[in-house]
Amino acid sequence: MSVSIRLQLYTQPNCDFCDMMKMKLNEWGYKFEVINIKEQDWAKEFLKTRGHKTVPQLYWHNTHLNKVDTINFTREMLEETLDYESYIGGVENFR
Repeated sequence: MSVSIRLQLYTQPNCDFCDMMKMKLNEWGYKFEVINIKEQDWAKEFLKTRGHKTVPQLYWHNTHLNKVDTINFTREMLEETLDYESYIGGVENFR
């Protein structure tokens, strides 16, 4: 399946688990925006307000996607959480 949605991946430098998540997303064909919490104060606050204490954290439209550790996170888990049916975005919905 061609994946046209774009995810937000909250990371920090020198994070092996962040690199692992990037590798998985690339292998699975997902586009994602990397948000470095060391450079973006708002991003660190975003994660804190949602109860996160570690990175990586993966989001799509304010939906938290990686609810297990990075090593055990699978493509199937990701796709179960994504709600393609209610996705209204992209040029097909441009008015």
